[in-house]
Amino acid sequence: MGERILSHEEIAEMEKLMVDRVVEAIERGDTEAAKRMARRMYNEFLSMHDLYRNWITAMLSFIGERFGDEVLEAMMEAGVKSWWLPNLEKMPNDVRARVKMFAAGLRGHLQPLHIEEDDEKIVIQMRPCGSGGRLVLEGTYDGPGSFLTVKGKQFLTYGRDSFPVYCAHEPVMERQDIEAHGAPFVVVEPATEIGKQHCNFIIYKDRSKVPARYYERLGMKKPEPAE
Repeated sequence: MGERILSHEEIAEMEKLMVDRVVEAIERGDTEAAKRMARRMYNEFLSMHDLYRNWITAMLSFIGERFGDEVLEAMMEAGVKSWWLPNLEKMPNDVRARVKMFAAGLRGHLQPLHIEEDDEKIVIQMRPCGSGGRLVLEGTYDGPGSFLTVKGKQFLTYGRDSFPVYCAHEPVMERQDIEAHGAPFVVVEPATEIGKQHCNFIIYKDRSKVPARYYERLGMKKPEPAE
């Protein structure tokens, strides 16, 4: 038989959830070990996050390049519908709680958030964007074998001349929310230079105050206020 490369103790530790290992280190007072494992857990999660980010972007690129924008939009519609509307239904009616839940979701991209509030709205930024923005910063839309940039002023580009394919799920999210609830919970104001500048996730405290331009860029009309 060959020589073992892992001890039984090493295997036992490897089998545990990293969060349990962090808690155990805290409970035994080993704060330095807890810090090391917390940083390691972050790096493990970020690696898996980016793996799936790249995987989905590659699939979207393949579909768009092979079958065109119409099929890409239909695929995006089906994909977003599987998670966005169910998540919206789980959110409480209280705006404050909804904002906190949405921010918790954005933290899943593992980047710092910047949040501002005024009388009418809350604006959230990821700094940098953990998904679409970092893909641009990493150069994945440039050169041979690059991901797809959707071209032409259309629904999937928010009416811009071009838009990174990963980010094209955002207009789909807004349209589905409007169709289901009459107004969007959150609207996205993409940066002029995605990746180099920060996109805004905007939540209006009163949905009826969402400006008409956010409907119009989707080819929709803002509903008239109920009498």
